[in-house]
Amino acid sequence: MLCYTVYGEKDSDKTIIALPALGERKETYEILSKYMKEYRMIAIDLPGHNQTEQEDYSITTYIKDIRNLMEEWKISTAHFIGNSIGGWIIQAFYSAYPDYVSSLTLLDGGYYFLGEREDFDEEIQLPIIERLEDLEEAVRETTNSMEGLTEEVRENFNTYLLNNFVLQDHVYKHHSNEVALNSLSKEVTKTDFCLKQKVDKPFLLLVAEHSLDDFSNGKVEEFKKVHSDQAVKIISNGHHFLPITNPVEVANILKGFRQENADLQR
Repeated sequence: MLCYTVYGEKDSDKTIIALPALGERKETYEILSKYMKEYRMIAIDLPGHNQTEQEDYSITTYIKDIRNLMEEWKISTAHFIGNSIGGWIIQAFYSAYPDYVSSLTLLDGGYYFLGEREDFDEEIQLPIIERLEDLEEAVRETTNSMEGLTEEVRENFNTYLLNNFVLQDHVYKHHSNEVALNSLSKEVTKTDFCLKQKVDKPFLLLVAEHSLDDFSNGKVEEFKKVHSDQAVKIISNGHHFLPITNPVEVANILKGFRQENADLQR
């Protein structure tokens, strides 16, 4: 069963389905939704995240559940956005259910096959932190190391990251299921969900400047060749978790992109 939150205009006829990064929560889209109030944004947790428990963590089952959710809400088509692993998953959704998709937006992920990256095949081990002070210090160190964040964004991100941990049995544990994280990580490493042909729907890639290295720069260029008629934008001073670290820039680009492609969307 999906765990989701509806942000923005709940009765809007314009719907965004938003999927977070691996190990993150649907709440990563809360601030972005405030800059896109005219949309109904349905942010959905990944399998085994946000303290949810289930037996099947597969992407195949997950995208089927998303389709069922859309049918329950009587949503014929939606704009799909996915951060990091969410970018691969929304492409898997499009491949399975193209008629349900109005547009696709990849947020710093999904633009190359992750199995080609040699440094992405490690087992994920989630931390357990005994003291709140240690958790607060670790979070602060993380956000302080990120260049160019405004003080407001830094504080919002601090609060979000702190809430990624829950107090259980007198220690702070990560909200997600370690088995689920490793299952999803291995699936996108073993299966190439990237769309290999031109897409007949508006298709946007936003890349965070601070995420770029020689490997990903090359993959951006490859993406441009395959999807030459689509839009690719580098978010200046952007960080990997674009919906929460760069919400204003992302919202402005998304709204402009929607207007430019209004005649292609249903």
